[in-house]
Amino acid sequence: MQRLLDCPLELLLLRFSRRFIILCFLALLLFLTWDKLGGVAQSAPSLAHVKVYGGFTGRSTRYIGTCEGNVNFDQTDIVDLGINTYRLYGGMSRWEPQDDDGVYGLPTIDQIKADPDIIPWNRWDTVMTVPDTGTDYAFSGVPGKLWQGSAETLFETLKHEHVRSVLTIRNVDSSWNPEWALQLNPPRTEADWNEWWEHVFATVYWLNVRNDYQVNDFEIHNEPDNRLQGWGGNQDDYFELLQVASDAIAHVYATYLPDREFHIHAPKTLGGSHWPGELSDTVPAYFDIVNVHNYDWDITSYVKRVRRWMGNTLHERSPLWIGEWGTYTGGYDDLAFALNLIKNMMRMSQPGDSYVYGSHLFSLYDWGEKVEGLVSATGDRRLSYYAFRMGIRALQGGRSVLLTTISTSNVMAMTTQDTEGNLSLLLVNDQPEARRIIADVSSLFTEGSGTIWEFSAAANDEVVADVSIEEGSVILELPAYASHLLSLSPEMHT
Repeated sequence: MQRLLDCPLELLLLRFSRRFIILCFLALLLFLTWDKLGGVAQSAPSLAHVKVYGGFTGRSTRYIGTCEGNVNFDQTDIVDLGINTYRLYGGMSRWEPQDDDGVYGLPTIDQIKADPDIIPWNRWDTVMTVPDTGTDYAFSGVPGKLWQGSAETLFETLKHEHVRSVLTIRNVDSSWNPEWALQLNPPRTEADWNEWWEHVFATVYWLNVRNDYQVNDFEIHNEPDNRLQGWGGNQDDYFELLQVASDAIAHVYATYLPDREFHIHAPKTLGGSHWPGELSDTVPAYFDIVNVHNYDWDITSYVKRVRRWMGNTLHERSPLWIGEWGTYTGGYDDLAFALNLIKNMMRMSQPGDSYVYGSHLFSLYDWGEKVEGLVSATGDRRLSYYAFRMGIRALQGGRSVLLTTISTSNVMAMTTQDTEGNLSLLLVNDQPEARRIIADVSSLFTEGSGTIWEFSAAANDEVVADVSIEEGSVILELPAYASHLLSLSPEMHT
């Protein structure tokens, strides 16, 4: 105290003024870094550099679509999403709930080959165009809670929108229906095989010869390695089921549609199954597309394993599809899950062992009240719907994939370019830290402008900014837990 009293007044004022200035400076700094909404100090976003090269490294996924759902079917959703393939679950429970002619084992295969009109087409016309209960989904639930419409409407709509239909054909479904077909699950006798061959033939003939719905992709059963899906035989029985179905399909095309191609997808098995490798080794001639299911959080590992099995077989270069992925247990309204959907779409489009030619997300609509789709029974689009739409816009259609590097592992980046020169840089940040992205696109553009689309909790695949490309670079502010799509078209150049 005495030392303070001995100090000259001017010195005391000088000391207090310095302290005051320092305190004011600290207060101002705290104010500038304080989040007004949550009261959390914010640092400047970390910087990440992206470099897009002009080099072509491969093609993105050709076909991206969904599996059907039984509560709805809406052309508006098909168009809005931009999907170019759709998977449907056909078979005896759906279109032959009773033996169509009432005489088990007839007609024979040879009789059908001699005269296809031996099949009672009036029965098929009715079930496909005016189902008794008003819905083509009567096989899967209570009619009053199902989409109202016919198979004819489904296939006409898909054809009109140039969507590639992929159709499952099976004898018995996951509810072990129809009851009359249990005697051919699996087929053993000549009568059994006559009924199976006839059903496959009639389905394909009705869709493409009696009508022209351009349904040229067929799957033989669904998850035959999973007894809960209705297959009553073993692996060898499935191989024989596939062989006979292949013969029926091939006969339709060779006899009535000689200028058309068809494709058979197999084995449609559970994720992690060994069947794809065993099928490629044992009966490779009866299918031409390898198709598996994969619900892993990261689809890469199992896809690579299947590709190893395909190596050094007849199917080494065959297209690989994922016929089901996403979730059947719920989660399409979860932001982290939605962002991961985009990341999996990017993994499928990357050249190399994780590449997938085509895929179907399960499912577009709900299946009853237990299985959640991208769109609810009331027509509400869940969060993942918009993530999926953004991914489709950037990746679908076999676009050129350009070599892209990024300076951080916390953001996933991929660039595609379509045949008209449109550039799509897709970024996913699933971390709690925002990022400032400096994207170098000088190998393609030096000046111009582009549009930023955002998917996040705050933006459902919406345009959030216009950006300028200056001296070959563009700066993006990528929020935490968000995906951005930079779209640049040739006509935007200066």
